[in-house]
Amino acid sequence: MQANNLRWGLVGVTMALVISVVVVACGPAPTPEMVEVTREVEVEKPVEVEKEVEVEVVVTATPPPLPAGGVKTIPFMTTESDPETVAILQEIIGEYEADHPDVRVDLVLTAHGSEEERLVTANAVGADLGVVAVHPEFLYDYVAAGYLLPLDSVVDGVGRDKFKPGAVLSLEGHDYALGYASGNNATLWVRTDLLEQAGLDIPTSYDELLAAAEALTQDTNGDGRIDIYGWGSPAAANGATWLRFNTFVYQNCGDYFDKEGNLVFDNPNVLEALKKYVALLEYAPPDVTGWSWFDGIVGMTAGTVAMHPYGGRLGFNLYRDKPDIRENTAVIWGPYGEVKAGQGGYDYWAVSANARWPEETADFLRFVFTGDRLARLNMTVPGHLIPPTSEIQEAMLAFDQPYALEYSDDLKVLFDTAAWNASPMLNMGAVDVETCTFDPVYNPMPWGASIWGASPIEAQMVERVVVGGESPEEAWEWAYTEMQRIADEWKAEHPDWKPVASQ
Repeated sequence: MQANNLRWGLVGVTMALVISVVVVACGPAPTPEMVEVTREVEVEKPVEVEKEVEVEVVVTATPPPLPAGGVKTIPFMTTESDPETVAILQEIIGEYEADHPDVRVDLVLTAHGSEEERLVTANAVGADLGVVAVHPEFLYDYVAAGYLLPLDSVVDGVGRDKFKPGAVLSLEGHDYALGYASGNNATLWVRTDLLEQAGLDIPTSYDELLAAAEALTQDTNGDGRIDIYGWGSPAAANGATWLRFNTFVYQNCGDYFDKEGNLVFDNPNVLEALKKYVALLEYAPPDVTGWSWFDGIVGMTAGTVAMHPYGGRLGFNLYRDKPDIRENTAVIWGPYGEVKAGQGGYDYWAVSANARWPEETADFLRFVFTGDRLARLNMTVPGHLIPPTSEIQEAMLAFDQPYALEYSDDLKVLFDTAAWNASPMLNMGAVDVETCTFDPVYNPMPWGASIWGASPIEAQMVERVVVGGESPEEAWEWAYTEMQRIADEWKAEHPDWKPVASQ
C-alpha cells in the first residue's frame, strides 16, 4: 500500500456520477452527460482511494399530479383561420377529447408570419406550447436550439411509407414536423370569358401569356381609366412575391443553390426569369407594390383582375362569393418557361420541446393524421389544402361535396401539378441549371432562414426594380451577392457541414 494513498482527517474524494435524466412531462430527454462532483468528507480512519467510482443515477422528472377532476391542456397553434376549417378542427378536437376525458385541446389561431415569434418567445420564457405551426426554412435552427421534439413514433404510427415526398421534415436521423397540407403556387387562374371576348385561347406559353395580359388590360367604359387589368401578382418585398417568383426561376432553368450548396442564382437564366416577371407587371394594378397574400383574390373577386397565380383557395372563394365569375374561371399550369416545375410546399405542424404533456400532444397529432380527419380538414378549402398522403387524397376525391363534384377537373389540375413542385428550402438544387432538368430530392438548405425570412432577398430584388427604379441587372447582382455572403458566413461557422443529398 502506497503511503500517498492514506489520508487522515479531511480527505477529498472525487466521484464521477453518470446522471441520466428522463423528462416525461417537461420536454425531450437530454443527452446523458458526465458530471464531476467533488465533496469533502470527514473520516476517522485512513481511506484508500484507488480509483474513481461511477454511480448511475436515473431521475424521472414528472409534472405535479393533477387535482381531482383536472385535465391536461394541450395548446394547438395553427394559422388555418378559415371559419369552415376552424369548425372542422373543433370537431376533430371534440372527437379526441371524447376518447380522452382527461385531455383538453386549446385551439390557438395565429396569423401567417407570427409562428416563429411565438415559438421563439415561448421557449425563451418557458411558456407551455403543444402542437405548433412551423416554417421549413427555420427547421435547422429550431432543431439546433432544441425547440422541437422528435416525432419518429408519430410518423411510424401513421405509416411512414404513406407520406408523399417532402411531407415529413427530418434532420439528423429524426422526424420533426409533419406536413398537413401542401400549397401550390405554380397554378394560374384565368378568366375564360374575357379571353374568349378578346379572341384568345388559354395561354400555353409565356409569349401567349404576355399577349393575353396586354389584351385583357382594358378601359371598358371609355373614361380613360383601366377597369380590368390583365395580370395581377405581388411586387412587394414579402413572402407572397417570392413564392410567385420562385416558379419563374424554376421554369426558366434557374435555381438558388445546387445540390452541393454552391450558388447558382447568378446564372443568367435567373435574370431572364426576373425580366419576364417584371414585364407582366406592366399590365397589373399599380398597388401590386403593396400586395400580400389575399390581394389578388380580392382583385379576381371584384372582377378587376383577369389572371392571377394562386392555389386552390382562389377558385373556392369565387365559388362561394362570386359564382358567376367562378363559372368563367379556370385553373391552369402557369406557363412561364420551358421547364416543367413549380414552387410549392407543405404547411407543417410540430410539437414544441416545452410541451407540458409531450406524450399526449404527440398522440393528438397522430390522431389528426389518421382516419378521415385530415381529409375532412383539407376539404374545407377543396384544391387548396393538398393532402400529404395518397390515401387521404383518394378519400377527398370520393367525398360527396358539391364544389368537388362540379369542379373536379380543376381539382385534378391542382393535385396533379403539385406533384411537380419543389421548395428551395427543402429541395436545394431541384433544377440543374446546366441541363435544365428538374430533379427534386430532400436536401434542406440550413442557411435558408436568412434568405427567406420576413423580407426574402428575391422579393426585395423585384421591389428594387419595380419601386426603386433599378435595372433588372443591378437588382439581380445585388441579390445573388447577398445570397453568396449569407451562405459563406454560415458555412464558415459550420465547416463540417455536408448536404443531405451527398450523404
